[in-house]
Amino acid sequence: MKGLTFVHWSRTQAPVFRRFRAGAALFGLAWALGVTFAACVLMFAWVVLSVGPVYNFSTFVIAGSVFGAVTGGAVCGRAAGSMGLAHGFLTGLSYGLLLAVLFYIGSSEGFSVAELLARALMLGIAGSFGGLLGVNSHIRKRLPARERPFV
Repeated sequence: MKGLTFVHWSRTQAPVFRRFRAGAALFGLAWALGVTFAACVLMFAWVVLSVGPVYNFSTFVIAGSVFGAVTGGAVCGRAAGSMGLAHGFLTGLSYGLLLAVLFYIGSSEGFSVAELLARALMLGIAGSFGGLLGVNSHIRKRLPARERPFV
């Protein structure tokens, strides 16, 4: 646990809304949607290429959604560089609300609002975990083009 940053107190007295980076949140949301789309393509390929009966993919859809929220939160936290919990939670929550709206519109069954909001909150918590991972990742940032070898 040594070396992890859960909360970083800034010495500057800038308000929170100025330290929040909306571009990082949108970047994380794009990654979350991309990861979920890739998981759906893999499941589609599994159905098309395998020989067998109809598959039940509800567990895989939930796992793909949670993995997308964690990945989006991590990318968002890495891009923001600070306030990873807040950035990741907002990314996961907006991703969850977007999926809730899509489920509500595209389903012929009736979903309860409480169920959809609980799913959005779960994805928000997963996104905040990803934001925490993204802020604390020690992977080196990409070098500028002039400093890269063999360019």
